[in-house]
Amino acid sequence: MSLLALMLTIASPQAEVASPPLRTAVESSPKAVAKFIKRRATCNHFLGEEPYDDERAAELNKAVRELRCSRIERDERGLRRKFAADQTVLQLLDKTTELLGW
Repeated sequence: MSLLALMLTIASPQAEVASPPLRTAVESSPKAVAKFIKRRATCNHFLGEEPYDDERAAELNKAVRELRCSRIERDERGLRRKFAADQTVLQLLDKTTELLGW
């Protein structure tokens, strides 16, 4: 990733750890939604980490596998269908797309 792209990612208001008000909103959302958002934020964190050696690469791969990060998009679609009539949940899912860690 170029330095400029990295800086833009870091500067993005969504590309950060959840602020206290956002954490409160997530915690007060339906349990399945809160659990998903925390999982996705953790996946975003691990997927953005640099595998600087074989041991770290193995740690990252294990975390990504255990979190089922490859299923994030599918799981989000399911939540969006389930909560299609709940604009608060849909907006929360939109706001938390790029969170990096929880």
